[in-house]
Amino acid sequence: MTKHLRTIKASIIMGIFLVSIIASFSAPVSAREKAISFPSYIDFDYDVTSLNEPLEIDVSVTIPITVKYWTDIPKIFRNIPFPFNYLILFGQPIGPMQKIHLEILNPPDWANVYVSSPDVLIDIPFDGEEIIEMETNLILSPRVEAPAQSYRIDIKATCESMKRLSGFSYQESIEFTPSFIPTIQISPEKPIRTVGPHESVVFQIEVQNLGNKITRVTPTLKGVDSKWIPTINPPQYEIAPNQEKTFTFSLITPFDFGWHNEFGRFEIELLSEVYPYRSSAASHTQSIYLVVNNHGFSTPGFEFPILIMTLIGLCIIIKKRQSK
Repeated sequence: MTKHLRTIKASIIMGIFLVSIIASFSAPVSAREKAISFPSYIDFDYDVTSLNEPLEIDVSVTIPITVKYWTDIPKIFRNIPFPFNYLILFGQPIGPMQKIHLEILNPPDWANVYVSSPDVLIDIPFDGEEIIEMETNLILSPRVEAPAQSYRIDIKATCESMKRLSGFSYQESIEFTPSFIPTIQISPEKPIRTVGPHESVVFQIEVQNLGNKITRVTPTLKGVDSKWIPTINPPQYEIAPNQEKTFTFSLITPFDFGWHNEFGRFEIELLSEVYPYRSSAASHTQSIYLVVNNHGFSTPGFEFPILIMTLIGLCIIIKKRQSK
């Protein structure tokens, strides 16, 4: 009987002791008690091979991201009976899942950049157990206004603390470059002119860079007859985005320009390419046409004889009228 009473007393004492331990661990964690906590860790892997080349405009690129999570919770808590181990660690009788939140800290306003699943739920492993992994994706899609220069985004992953399990944050940078768009707007001043023989003509050609990076524009005359004397200045321009420059195209018409309502048609091809030059970058050619019309009939080389003949004719007419 005495032995039985001692067993009951020991059980009651152990029960009270165990309840007091559970109560102390499940109570709100004070600043002093926070020293008794276990850290979490986050890491992620990704393959940036697709970012080695400039990204096409308005085309989405998917970067798979593997999120990894582990803790330093001692495995001894696996030996504590359920649900007391979870009550001690997390303050609840059922083992929770850890939520890892991923965010882009500095997304540019000229691209769509986001994580397909920004919140990932992961089981909580104990120390020495397998690292838990989950998959998500980073989506990149530069828009047409994107500058053709490298840009670095920061991806941050965080998890919150849960009772005795500490929170954690991890951050990495990913760099990408939108592709170059060789786009220019060409505005020639009065593209059709009317002139006479051996007369100079000057055309002003305004070029605006509508692309997303400094663009080198080089004009070239195509198929010009040797009788014309054309020039283009300067030979090329480097134009910043949304800026304008003016080329000057000048020529001198031939002496014989004027027979049978002649005209001259000039093709100017403008090559636009990225500056500084990259062989992998896109380029574009665009042509404009300028036209020079004559005043009408011309007598090249006979101007003076015709003048003499005209004067003689006038003299004859005057004398005939006087004789009458």
